[in-house]
Amino acid sequence: MIEWQKRYRRQGLVIFAISKDTPSTLKDTARSLGITYTLARWEKQPPKPFSLVPSYPAALLIDRQGRLRGGVFGPWLMQLEKELLASLKESPPPEGAPRAEKGKTTNPPSSARAR
Repeated sequence: MIEWQKRYRRQGLVIFAISKDTPSTLKDTARSLGITYTLARWEKQPPKPFSLVPSYPAALLIDRQGRLRGGVFGPWLMQLEKELLASLKESPPPEGAPRAEKGKTTNPPSSARAR
């Protein structure tokens, strides 16, 4: 993820991680691993689609329109890169354009699903 942020942030990639860890643990983790993207935390049930994640680590790709494009669970992050590159080639939506409906997602392409 750190490498993707370096490689693709100028193309519009935004990475953030969600955890139930304490703020001090998140700061220590970021410092020790060299993480410069946002580490968010929640105390209760996370919002969809994050609450649908069956196991961790997990990576979800949400496109510029707010649609779920793919996801992998476990150490198969590189399976998402093809879908990531396709998503980054899309133009951002015009300012004020409607985004994906709240709570609605698309099925991830088979190439991005964990095997």
